[in-house]
Amino acid sequence: MTHNTGHACPAHDTGQVHGPGATGYPDFAWDDLYTGDGSDTAAPDLALLAPAHDLPPGRALDLGCGAGGNALALAARGWRVTGVDLAPRAIASTRASACARGLDDRVDLAVADSATWQPETTYGFALSSYALPPRGIARTATLAILATALTPGGIVALGEWDEEACDWGNPGDLATLTELTEAFTELGLDIVRAERRVVPRIQHPSEDHAVIVTARKPHGTLEATN
Repeated sequence: MTHNTGHACPAHDTGQVHGPGATGYPDFAWDDLYTGDGSDTAAPDLALLAPAHDLPPGRALDLGCGAGGNALALAARGWRVTGVDLAPRAIASTRASACARGLDDRVDLAVADSATWQPETTYGFALSSYALPPRGIARTATLAILATALTPGGIVALGEWDEEACDWGNPGDLATLTELTEAFTELGLDIVRAERRVVPRIQHPSEDHAVIVTARKPHGTLEATN
């Protein structure tokens, strides 16, 4: 179920749902990770946002947007951004920060599971920042949504923790470069760049290993009709 939040700027969103529709992690209390007041909106991930620099601002999708750092950075550059996250307090934080920065008219927000949410339009740029469900049906569905949400010529940038280099996480929680590049290729996208790199670990004062894939939907690809 998707809850579209609109553009109102309340002081705080008090709704709290633990893992709504969280197909991959049904028992994890995702909402507990967020404050709901915007104080947890982190700096944007410049590596993942870099492919958008060469695109004319249009519509962008941040699937698994968390507290909104990447979505708001895109909005500040002139993009109209749809932010989707399954944690209501993550969306509340994104909304609060958007309002504080005067960007609420450029950000559309929805509480939804990345594996079941369906876009109502197409996007020139799509982003997933360390937000994939674990390997399985939910991950496969999320990757397919990212691919089908792109307009022809659109670009998706995805970062995930590197299963082959990280020494934490349960089996299937993280990802491999081969897995992601093969998945996007099978979905009809052209791989623009695929790399393994050391990156700052989100909300931790250390570094960890990531896989980052950028892919483009070829021109001439038929857009899905809803």
